Amino acid sequence: MYVLGVSGSPVIDSNTDRIVKAIMAATGAENREFIKLSDVNVGPCRAHMKCVENNRCDIDDDFASISRKVLRADALILGTPTYYSAPSSFMKSFVERCYSFRHQRLMLKGKLCATVAVGSASESLVSEWLEKTMTFEGLEVVGAMTAKGTICCLNCGHGNDCPYPAWNTFSKERTGIEYGIKEAYTKYLEVLPDNVPYEKGAAVIKSTKRDAMMEAEVAKRAEALGKRLRTRHDEKMQRLVRV
Repeated sequence: MYVLGVSGSPVIDSNTDRIVKAIMAATGAENREFIKLSDVNVGPCRAHMKCVENNRCDIDDDFASISRKVLRADALILGTPTYYSAPSSFMKSFVERCYSFRHQRLMLKGKLCATVAVGSASESLVSEWLEKTMTFEGLEVVGAMTAKGTICCLNCGHGNDCPYPAWNTFSKERTGIEYGIKEAYTKYLEVLPDNVPYEKGAAVIKSTKRDAMMEAEVAKRAEALGKRLRTRHDEKMQRLVRV
């Protein structure tokens, strides 16, 4: 079994990286490879449509070599942080470039996939987008998981008095929706009573980094997802042998 993990996080040793790697390890795959998109050059789709006839993107960057690994993989594990309620630009560009596999042949059809979205408020939206997009590409999405990550405003140096941190942006006062950031980050953040979103920032930063893989529930879900990928792969292989 060859498993390809792809992370769209630009942060070194990020939560996204570590969750993707944990899922990879849990598959027990004989061959595993991890690609951090911020370390390679994969630009966005240019809509040239030159890939229509041969399913090959003609943009001269690292996607040419990565695409061969994607086609070879039995399973893909795709992870992205959530930025502005969307996937990172690194992951978005990678997904766009996978469009070249679609034409006439749907070349990724039948491959297994697991997705990871890490964020603080709207990661479920990104998870849904990534899962649906991979399904549209013909992959069998075995499972998807989300996790709470490090809010950038915790370690920017101004989170204690900035009026515009994530917990204010996604506050019920601003959105009319209860995203539960204060509750989800009680170990890392205390929003003070005199905090007024977009007017006055008042918070105590207790910790500047959240290590998602140190949380038992996150580690458990990552392991379960990896094992599910392996089980599904073995089921498919057994079916081929019987045929």
